[in-house]
Amino acid sequence: MRKTSTYARRRRHADPLASLRLLDRARPFDAGDTTEQHIKTRACFERLADGTADNDDFDRVAMALKLAKVRALEIDRALADLLEAGQDAMTAVRRRHDKWAKWEVLPAERAAIVDALDAHEAITDASSPLQMYEALDVVRRSVMKNMRKAA
Repeated sequence: MRKTSTYARRRRHADPLASLRLLDRARPFDAGDTTEQHIKTRACFERLADGTADNDDFDRVAMALKLAKVRALEIDRALADLLEAGQDAMTAVRRRHDKWAKWEVLPAERAAIVDALDAHEAITDASSPLQMYEALDVVRRSVMKNMRKAA
């Protein structure tokens, strides 16, 4: 009897349900699946707008807009431009916080961020978990690359 390698043994016992699991991840979110996350993100933005936020609140809103922008670039350039305006507003809020050590959102920035959050919610609801995971992977790689440049 011939010995089999570890690789060959693993390959022979592949998951028979792997294709069904992949199809499940590739289907769009069900209605209400993302509602809790949308509410948390909106609450973080409201704290940011009224000046009671912390860095975690800012990071959550910024990450939501980054994820949505990655997906928007695959969908429509105009949608990506709308999200970019929201990101620019978030950058201005961060700069102001770094300079004055307080969170302050100007009315024009608030409008841009609200529009971007609306677009984020629509994109997330229409996307599949697999698409959002791939967008998250792109954002992670971008953040890690920027961290390496800064170091």
